Amino acid sequence: MFADVYATGALVFPPGVHVLEVGCSEADWMTPMLAERPDLQLTGIDWRRCPRPGTVIHGDVLSHDFPLASFDAVVGISSFEHIGLGHYSGDPLNEDGDVQCLRRVAAWLKPGGWVYGDVPYGPAYHVHGTEYRAYDEAALQARLVGDLTVVGRWYWDQSRPSLRVGTPPNPHTVQYVAVVAQKSRSVHADS
Repeated sequence: MFADVYATGALVFPPGVHVLEVGCSEADWMTPMLAERPDLQLTGIDWRRCPRPGTVIHGDVLSHDFPLASFDAVVGISSFEHIGLGHYSGDPLNEDGDVQCLRRVAAWLKPGGWVYGDVPYGPAYHVHGTEYRAYDEAALQARLVGDLTVVGRWYWDQSRPSLRVGTPPNPHTVQYVAVVAQKSRSVHADS
């Protein structure tokens, strides 16, 4: 179903799929997406209140319960790196909030579904106080990807201001990485 999600370097949604946006308050992705694709069923969740089209849940992504296998895709635009750091209006503290969020996201994905996330990137994993986490390759795999399979990635390199596919040319100049990871198509009893 999502074989072409990455082939063109852009996110491609089949008609009528159910998409969850994690952290929908900061950037308004849902409004232009629904204007372009009114067939999509969009749900957003954020600790902060925000008016968006579609369904918006004001709540904690680490404690809100969505049914298992309820989304075809999940989008996290500069959001996963903030979860659990307590930066936004007293959002709940959880040192491994990013890890726990992605585990929950994987459970909410249908078999074959995918997650898109873009996060700060650097030569070593580190946490910038309550603001954000920056990931290196090992942390990206261990903390965000987990049991999902990476099917595409893009890097933003400050020395060459464009999104690039593949391996970062210099991890010291790359500032962001975007990853598309897919859930196995087989159904497991624990997911």
